[in-house]
Amino acid sequence: MQSGRFVVTAEIGAPRGSDHQSFVEKTRMLKDYCDAINIPDNARRIPRMSSIAGARLVLDTGFEPVLQIALKDRNRVAFMSDMYGAYALGVRNVLFVTGDPPGLGSDHQAIMVSDIDSVQALQLTARMMSGKDHTDEELEGVPEFYLGATFDPFAEPFNEHVQRTRLKHESGAQFFQTQAIYDIERFAEFLDAIADLDIHVLAGIIPVRSLEMAEFMTEHVSGISVPDAIIQRLKDSAEGLDDEVREEAIQQEGLLIAAEAINSLRSMDGVDGVHIMAVGWESCVPELVKSVGLYPRPS
Repeated sequence: MQSGRFVVTAEIGAPRGSDHQSFVEKTRMLKDYCDAINIPDNARRIPRMSSIAGARLVLDTGFEPVLQIALKDRNRVAFMSDMYGAYALGVRNVLFVTGDPPGLGSDHQAIMVSDIDSVQALQLTARMMSGKDHTDEELEGVPEFYLGATFDPFAEPFNEHVQRTRLKHESGAQFFQTQAIYDIERFAEFLDAIADLDIHVLAGIIPVRSLEMAEFMTEHVSGISVPDAIIQRLKDSAEGLDDEVREEAIQQEGLLIAAEAINSLRSMDGVDGVHIMAVGWESCVPELVKSVGLYPRPS
């Protein structure tokens, strides 16, 4: 990102168990088509293999991970411990997220910790990188991370989220990853509001695989609203088709919509790359990256 080249990252969900083979296979499948792999941290509050373990597996394939850390599930002691361990295992890129709200997931008895938020996590990590912990004690080994955070350009109130993004940058965030971008104009408005910040931005892309997926994201995923025009395009692409080919037609239209978004984002000032969240459809990433002329990746 610091070199100025347009970056492509992708996301691979960790397994709901200890069998890591499919995760490793997906990493190998994607490594030639993007610059780094992001490992979500128990997305939608569903217990999965540790994102730190996933990051180490990515490193073992000879590839670059972006470790995601959800703050609502950790107190500051556990957070700092995880950061020390992640660096010792070879992780250099970290993305802090607040974490999904209560009510999601498979265990409604799980209690959220909410001891620190992403701003405090950035501040604590910046302090670690200065060689001291939160009690001003000298560290036994100083980590050096490339720090990331998120922003949602569609959240309200608009100005509050702009100021929150500024605060994250002041607290140490060097790059930002966004929620999925379907409304390019609103995203451009947000970028204009933070144009003076010296940051790098990865615009989120979620290829829509089905009508059900589009409707589910709109109703249940915070910060995502798939426009009616896109849902209509998906419907039109399958109109009059037999069930055997209907699903494939919708998938191809979803990839075309994602490709159009990437091409629009590439021409925008303030966008340094895209982050593709395939949500279990990782096999579509190579086709999508090739379709927009971003393959092969620079060595």
